[in-house]
Amino acid sequence: MAEMREDVVRSLQLNKDLMRLVERALQLDQGMKVGWSRDGEPNPKQGEMGVAPGLPEGARLRMLGALNDCVAAYASGGHFTLEGSAGDLFGAWNNGGNISAERDVGSFLAHGMASGRVTVRDGAKDDAGSCMSGGILLIRGDAGRRTGAGMSGGTIVVHGDVGREPGVGMTGGRVIINGRCPSPPEGVKMSTLSAAEAKKLNAEIGDSTLEVPNDAVCLSPASDGGVKATAPANVASGGWNGIGLADAGEEESPAHAQRDTLVLLAERGGESDAVGLPLPLLPMRKSGKGLKGDYISSQPFMVLENPRNIDLVLLDSSNINQAPELLKNAGGAVLDLAALPTYDAQQLDGVIVSLKGLQGSEAPLVLIDDVDKVERLHRAAASSGVDAAIARLGDASGRSAASALPLVGRSAASEGLATDGILSGMASDWCADSADLAISCAAGSNILSCQVPDDSPEAIEEWLSELHAGLNGWLVYLGLSTVDNLSRKHLRALDYETASTSGLRLAGYGRPLPHWFAS
Repeated sequence: MAEMREDVVRSLQLNKDLMRLVERALQLDQGMKVGWSRDGEPNPKQGEMGVAPGLPEGARLRMLGALNDCVAAYASGGHFTLEGSAGDLFGAWNNGGNISAERDVGSFLAHGMASGRVTVRDGAKDDAGSCMSGGILLIRGDAGRRTGAGMSGGTIVVHGDVGREPGVGMTGGRVIINGRCPSPPEGVKMSTLSAAEAKKLNAEIGDSTLEVPNDAVCLSPASDGGVKATAPANVASGGWNGIGLADAGEEESPAHAQRDTLVLLAERGGESDAVGLPLPLLPMRKSGKGLKGDYISSQPFMVLENPRNIDLVLLDSSNINQAPELLKNAGGAVLDLAALPTYDAQQLDGVIVSLKGLQGSEAPLVLIDDVDKVERLHRAAASSGVDAAIARLGDASGRSAASALPLVGRSAASEGLATDGILSGMASDWCADSADLAISCAAGSNILSCQVPDDSPEAIEEWLSELHAGLNGWLVYLGLSTVDNLSRKHLRALDYETASTSGLRLAGYGRPLPHWFAS
């Protein structure tokens, strides 16, 4: 397993210490201070990331330092004051917390805030308040480009100048600017506040140093709305019907021998307790509620809500604000990278540290993204040291499931995922059968994720029973004792088109098509 950077280790340890402090302070109804010695001398934090995630109702924390990305994210009611500066995603996905920084912060300030209050007293960079749906964001000082971009609700107040394209793509809410404002982009109208509106807003702000004058500029969505972006539709991947399984002609395991279909997630070189997947499968279902049955009880699922203690919560744009509550009882998390506004290695480290602070460092953490972005997905997984990376088939690229096999396999190999103990997976856009599980494993994928065939526990139980029996049957047919022994030599393309797109040996020829020889 790859070594974690020193700043990541420091940040994880700080969050671990903060969890104990928060629990104790809540019991005693006390505030907390971090960044000072016991004698009150300044001892500021430097470069920590992802700290103080999910502060609960009643928590009061004051911190001193120059921090990095994703500080005080997912707050659900607590108070956090930073005497210093922070990087990107400060106060992101706020859901009721009161968050403030006394110096400047980076980009994506209060991104995705649903409720609560975020205050910054020395300016912010680009995309402040992006994708807000509620709450109030107060900025004293200048803000960068695209302030309020994509917001659907809430209020942003800037006591300073803003950069280009303020409010671009907004569908609700308002951006109030007490300073210079460029011409608004298409779909955004500019007006001024009435005296009554200013009075009401200032009462809500409740801070005489941040009061808004009557002549402040107010940006809101125009009635015509401008040109809206329409997301491209996902294209069905077509499945693996053109791929077959064949005996590779090796020495066979007896038919009566025991077969091993277990996959270990978050094994981490034996340094932690791994999560056992009875099959190389992570089924997807909206809720973990009602999941009971002989096979179901030991099978982890990927769910959006009501997780059991063995389930992994899929955190996407619809529920990432609820991460503290969702992860409280879950077995782990799957982070959809599409839920992030953008990311580089540093920003992603901050997000991952904050999630580990919520769920504990021992719980598995998985990344998922579209197959057309698989190289970036695997690069992110390798650099951040998560436990698995899943490429989602059936995205808008139109790439077929067969053509995804060499793409995913080569990308995982080039990033050395297996060497670092990171599992590679795929998420199909069809309900898998036992042959699909075997094909996925043979192609180098450790986990196949798919939707369940029916939402009823009875139907899911029957499906899991068939998968267990069917996968064991394929191992007997191929003469293998474990899914770990499945490889590309057991795969055959059943038609010319599949052979051409997948690079697999064409059945009857026993070798790939000539144009694959060079690769």
